[in-house]
Amino acid sequence: METVPCPICGSPDFELSFELPDRLDPSGRWKLVRSTSCGLLMLNPRPGVTEIHDYYHKGPDGAYDPHLHETLARSPRDRIYLFARRLLLHRKASLVLHTEKKAAGDLRVLEIGCSTGDLLNHLHRKKGIPAENLAGVETDARAAGIAESHSGITIYRTGIDEMEKEMRFDRIVFWHALEHLHDLNGVLAGTAGRLERNGTVVVALPNPESRDARRYRENWVAWDAPRHLWHFTPATLAELLAAHGLEIFWTTPWIADTLYTCWYSGKLAAAARGRRFGFPAMADALLQSALGVAASLFRIRQASTLVYFIRRRG
Repeated sequence: METVPCPICGSPDFELSFELPDRLDPSGRWKLVRSTSCGLLMLNPRPGVTEIHDYYHKGPDGAYDPHLHETLARSPRDRIYLFARRLLLHRKASLVLHTEKKAAGDLRVLEIGCSTGDLLNHLHRKKGIPAENLAGVETDARAAGIAESHSGITIYRTGIDEMEKEMRFDRIVFWHALEHLHDLNGVLAGTAGRLERNGTVVVALPNPESRDARRYRENWVAWDAPRHLWHFTPATLAELLAAHGLEIFWTTPWIADTLYTCWYSGKLAAAARGRRFGFPAMADALLQSALGVAASLFRIRQASTLVYFIRRRG
């Protein structure tokens, strides 16, 4: 285990916000702390780089949802999850390319934390971006192997430093990936250096200010301790990005995550109380999902997930 200072302000001073359960391991408990200087929420202490891999393979089947693929589906629940993910893929790809003016044949896209490569594959097969203009970074060996074998797109296993120095991208995507990275500042410095002059970074993140985060508190499934190391609000993310010459220019909710978040937060809350996740709890999770969607339509900062569009400053 390691204890680290805040990556934004460098302060070692924190206050405890919650003790969090590990949703994949009932015996696991983790501390979510807030920097007393800049307000960043983060896990501290946390597993180090050499330890974290094991925490992605906890639970009865050793599977982590973002790394699931048709070849790994073992249950009806897995198949339903993958079906829903496929349904949303076109919308996700269209959002990632929002405002892009370049022709697909000229566009270069990098996804950091690409998992099994579904987004990259869709950008190639459905959006017409050449495979040689696409690249991914994925440190989970099994997920990276699936991504490469099913898409033919180059997947780097260690990071962007593995790429040739002259490689630049019009879009760099972190879809529920930034919160997993140990070396935030190193990766963001590399990202800024790989971004074309008029390029865009697209970052999807769980929103700790959301309606469901406030309702479920320590049982909010998107804390996902210890795999999620950081939890950014729009303000703390903007402060981190500014240090790398980057700025947020547009934010939009990703409403599709609300049902998943409320359903599994409700399930985690029931387990914490020693109760079954029966019909009343399921009905409440569906109600909270509906209320969360409605709230985010009126005020985007109520959304479970926010998608940030980022560019170079100035």
